Amino acid sequence: MATTLAQTAPIEHAQPWGTLLAVYFTLIGIPSGLTLMVWWHRNRYPTAALSLDWRAGWATLGLLAAAGLLLTIDLGRPERFHLMLTEFGNWDSPISLGAKIIAVKTFLIAVALYLLWRRRTASRDTPAQARGMTARFDTSVAWLLGASSVALAVYPVAVLARTWVSPLAATNSSALLFLITSLLMGCATVLILDAVSPNEAEQQRGLNRITLALLMAYTVTLVFGAASVSGGPAKKSLDTVLTGEHAPLFYTCVIGAGVLLPAAALALAGKRRWARLPAAGGLLAGTAAIRYLIFTA
Repeated sequence: MATTLAQTAPIEHAQPWGTLLAVYFTLIGIPSGLTLMVWWHRNRYPTAALSLDWRAGWATLGLLAAAGLLLTIDLGRPERFHLMLTEFGNWDSPISLGAKIIAVKTFLIAVALYLLWRRRTASRDTPAQARGMTARFDTSVAWLLGASSVALAVYPVAVLARTWVSPLAATNSSALLFLITSLLMGCATVLILDAVSPNEAEQQRGLNRITLALLMAYTVTLVFGAASVSGGPAKKSLDTVLTGEHAPLFYTCVIGAGVLLPAAALALAGKRRWARLPAAGGLLAGTAAIRYLIFTA
């Protein structure tokens, strides 16, 4: 009888990670999306990008430092984080690969800030050939930053999908959701930076439009991502999000604050700059909540 009970009783697994890693996987979306949105802004409004690039670059550097600190604390010992950065025989470990991406992006952001400082202080007497070489190097750094940002936005899904604790991370739409939420976090941060540094009306309208377009893509991905989950542990996790213990967080933060509030605020904002702040706050709250739910549900 004892043997039978031992065989049929469920095995209790220890939670492999806790709150710090949940905060890390949420926080890492902001510097990823911010870099991509600033890149979009630079290409769309090249004459007005200098100030935003400078402030966003330092914000990204600070956020990456905070993310690295969280990961180091969660690992327990700084030498373990150092080992993940310097050991190149563990390419099959997504979290180790993510640490390397953080290091690469931090270096690239530092280079980009230096190049930006050179552009801000460059003399008009600088030879045209030197300016051309600098521009080509700056373009190369921007493309590398874009690639590392996309990788950093979606790599948490690879980490979570390999464990039993986050079934929703293994669904079809999880990688796309992490990418879109990163972009929306970037939009929200740019909206905040824009609020403290007035820009032309055309730039404001462009930022509103790209944010609303991403919000539409995000909503569609949420709907069809949920519809594609047919059974297994992921379906049980989805049920806790839609009708179970996580439903209040989902409907208040993800839907209410993260979709309805920013959509209404941006659609009705017009030239009212203050209306963008609640939209930005709602976007950050909603996207952080859905990333947390994918992590923990």
